[in-house]
Amino acid sequence: MNRKLNLLILIVTASLLLNGCWDSQELNSLSIVSATSIDRSDDEWVISFQVVIPQSIATQTGGGAGGSQSPITIFSTRGKTIREAMQNANLEAPRALFFAHNSVLIINEQVVRNEGVQQILDFFLRPVESRETMSVLLTKGKASNLLEVLIPLEKITGNAIQRVITQGQENLSQVKNMKLIDFASMVANPYQSAMAPELRVSGDQEEQSTLDALKSTRNKAVIKLGDLGVFRGDKLVGWMKRKESRGVAWLSNSVKNLIIVTPCSDRDTNLLSSYRVIQSSTRVDPKLVNGSVNLMVHIQTKGALDETSCTMDLTKPEVITNLEDTIAEQIQEEIYASWKRMKDLNVDVVGFLDMIHRRYPAAGKRLSKLEQPLQELELDLNIEVTVEHTNMINKPFSNLIESNK
Repeated sequence: MNRKLNLLILIVTASLLLNGCWDSQELNSLSIVSATSIDRSDDEWVISFQVVIPQSIATQTGGGAGGSQSPITIFSTRGKTIREAMQNANLEAPRALFFAHNSVLIINEQVVRNEGVQQILDFFLRPVESRETMSVLLTKGKASNLLEVLIPLEKITGNAIQRVITQGQENLSQVKNMKLIDFASMVANPYQSAMAPELRVSGDQEEQSTLDALKSTRNKAVIKLGDLGVFRGDKLVGWMKRKESRGVAWLSNSVKNLIIVTPCSDRDTNLLSSYRVIQSSTRVDPKLVNGSVNLMVHIQTKGALDETSCTMDLTKPEVITNLEDTIAEQIQEEIYASWKRMKDLNVDVVGFLDMIHRRYPAAGKRLSKLEQPLQELELDLNIEVTVEHTNMINKPFSNLIESNK
């Protein structure tokens, strides 16, 4: 009896050890996609893939032997649906496309204006290997052009784009890294408008797409972040410029690290100071007053004076108070510029209607039925700015020059 039991245990154990991964794929049979772009042409979807060349990125120079090979290659396919275009990639690509490392999705402006993003999101949220954390970006030109630009500091352009977005979010604050799952949630939310940053090529794109660009000390073109695209439903309706997108960051409590430039006085706008935000918090408090909703916005920010060309004595409390008031006025100007643009485009990228719906469901439901609900809201700002320190010196260097004259 014991021998039979031991034999059974041995057979079961052996069968478990012999099992492999049911969906395993050999690495040398895959084309690893680092970025994807979507365009439209002749009523067809045009999907482009940036594929990594492993033997090329393994070298120090970013090329193949002696820098003779590009670190990436681009495949473009067409189809009546996105799935068909993907399937048609098998007619061109020698290896199966693998999307688990796809970190960037770039969509052409005309696609999101005319077609919307409903079909795009439906497709990319379905596959098991698709990354829900990939960054969604828009571009006003041909989306595939951005995949072709070579960047010396990063061998893989998709990784470079990802780093640009991260730097923009952490150091500029007006840029938000819009992940696919977050973007889809905003599009599906009836009480909030979606948004996505623009990516553009500045310079000679064709020159920067050749292998010689990696050998030059100066880039012929660079990839940079631009405006902020805003949606109504699943379609793009307009753009917000840098100043307006900074206002969105203030209202959304997403300011982390930001430089605010203010003039020394109204009489001389050429003399400027730089205030660096160290800490910031925003609280939006909807209030129902006589059937109308007022949005009470409380902003507190602390920072340091990093630079100034003003002739002022920073050791005096009244001087610091005046400086704080000037900075608060600058923040207020950015917020009102953003608020005006939101009302003009009839979009709520901050999610004010969602906040109202959570606190006052009846009022939120009533506003959501209006054609222009933001016109019914009033914005009341309360901004508190604190200059915590002036770094290593208390008096501007310009004061020393004035005293020596």
